[in-house]
Amino acid sequence: MIRLVISLFLIFQVANSASFTYPDFRQCYQKNKQSFVYFGNLRAVAVSKHLAVAYSQTKPKVAFVKFDPFLNLYLFQSKKTLKPVKLKSTHALKLGEWIAGMDDTSLYAGNFAKSGDLLDSFYLQNAKLDENSIISCLCCEVYGIGIGAGSFIGSEYIERFIKSKDVYYGDIGVRFEKKADNFVVKSRDPFYPNQLLHVDDKILKINGKKVTSLKQLNQTVLFSKPKAIINIELLRGKHKLKRSSVVRSRMGGGYLSDSFLEKQGLFFDKEMKIVKITKKSYAQMSGLKIGDKLIQIDHKMIESQSDIKEYLSKLKSKEAQLLFDRNDFQFFVKIGL
Repeated sequence: MIRLVISLFLIFQVANSASFTYPDFRQCYQKNKQSFVYFGNLRAVAVSKHLAVAYSQTKPKVAFVKFDPFLNLYLFQSKKTLKPVKLKSTHALKLGEWIAGMDDTSLYAGNFAKSGDLLDSFYLQNAKLDENSIISCLCCEVYGIGIGAGSFIGSEYIERFIKSKDVYYGDIGVRFEKKADNFVVKSRDPFYPNQLLHVDDKILKINGKKVTSLKQLNQTVLFSKPKAIINIELLRGKHKLKRSSVVRSRMGGGYLSDSFLEKQGLFFDKEMKIVKITKKSYAQMSGLKIGDKLIQIDHKMIESQSDIKEYLSKLKSKEAQLLFDRNDFQFFVKIGL
């Protein structure tokens, strides 16, 4: 039996309460649930007649075609003919738009809540959807795959993952944010060679196209191949400038840490403990170990990866002192910029 939970929003109120009619996603549910397929115990979503995609935080015990470490996506091949979903671009998805989350046994209707850089989010009241649910619009096309905790991976990333021979994301050494109606450089990677962008630069156009959303801006960079050239028109103070950046492979982001120190071989968890050290990297040569916790850079206390990016973006000296803790023993590691 399908459990249908509808999040009702107050439209208006008069002396006698007006009735509210909610969108009916049941037909879409009957259609899209046919696209679920299992590989071992892992539920996946069919995206072609013989391919299916699944999100998983752990490596599946069955064979898979390829893996995206940034988004924890796995691609599977099926000998049996599958019934694929029809993917729909999230670029036209508006805040508050009615969407539905559905898995094998449950259907929840609600609203699109937030457009993110890599992950979008929804509000589905009382939803208890497991990972690899389907996020559908009223026309039954699919915006993405739910990963739990009210978030989903958008269709653009899924389509790219399916079609790309290699898994990569582009990087031009900056991170963007939206401020009021402007799209600006939030942080700047000090390890990125020949960096011509500055913090607080307002991005007007990218590759000749006016910037209309943070998603458009980020995806233009992320989907660009290494060694490609990205042309940017920006406003710095009162001056309009044009800059060109060479795309390089992105080292961090998504479900990997993103602190700008990944190029030095350092990957952190949310508690700022090292979870991965790249072989033959500066981090390995400095004697750092998995489990070491970063607590300070120079005189700046560090509590998050955002703290690292913010501090390094503004650093004017050519080196920094990183203070680590290892089992209550504290030590410094010097790093050059």
